[in-house]
Amino acid sequence: MKKKVWCLAVLMAALLLGGVACMAAPLDWISSPAQATTTEAGKLRREIQLLNLINGLELDDDQMRFILEKAKEAEEIREELRSKAEEQEDEVVEVLSEVRATLMRGEEISPDLREQMHRVERTSRELKEEYESEMTRLALEIKGVLGEHQLYALEQFVPCLIPPEGEARIGQPEGTAHAERQLARIRALPSPVFEARKEEIAQRILERIKRHLPKGTLLNEEEEKGAIIAILERARALSDVEFELEKSNLVEGLKARYTPPRLPVDVSVRIERFLLDPHIIPLLEEKLAMGA
Repeated sequence: MKKKVWCLAVLMAALLLGGVACMAAPLDWISSPAQATTTEAGKLRREIQLLNLINGLELDDDQMRFILEKAKEAEEIREELRSKAEEQEDEVVEVLSEVRATLMRGEEISPDLREQMHRVERTSRELKEEYESEMTRLALEIKGVLGEHQLYALEQFVPCLIPPEGEARIGQPEGTAHAERQLARIRALPSPVFEARKEEIAQRILERIKRHLPKGTLLNEEEEKGAIIAILERARALSDVEFELEKSNLVEGLKARYTPPRLPVDVSVRIERFLLDPHIIPLLEEKLAMGA
């Protein structure tokens, strides 16, 4: 009988906590990884990424002042909701501790305890919804003062420390020029040298590719090396004129093999992620002071 009661208690807890498990910890939804830079190096990296964006957007002073005002408002909202969430977190810990103690004793979770858990879950959800609503409102206000070319640049922005050379100052993904030069050097190899070293060359290329893939990505390395060698052989078979016309397509074809499709994202989400980041506040203040 006792075992039956214990199983029932575990089942009830699983059902109860199943709903709560989908709920982020009370403070998780306030702090993004980009905002949680706890080291000096991490802070500088984030500031450099944001400066690439600010410079690339070519914001005028009025736009910078408006974004600064909204970023400060966002931080005030975060502080207010963070305080409420911290108060709730204490209650969550208390309720979870009681659930744990109940299960440890092998007892059934009481209706009162279930109600407490539902209540803290509901409160957390309401705080999260309020936070998301306020951030969306501020992001849409900023969207309204940006030009179409700035919104497009923001959609394409990829955080980086040193943007590629050329016109793309904002930090778009690296172009194909470097890979094209490597391909040209491989084309210049004498045929006996290429045939003797093509496996080694393909392996080195594959190792560089693997460093940029998500952790845990599974590859059939022999198959991938074969695909890389096929591209190298195709490049070598082209005439000089054909190669100049096709080299970027060859590189893009190789990159596309290892690049997941990029789903469209509402630009307001990117505004929230970057232009409402609290790290942007001192950067805009310093930029405006330099232009004063």
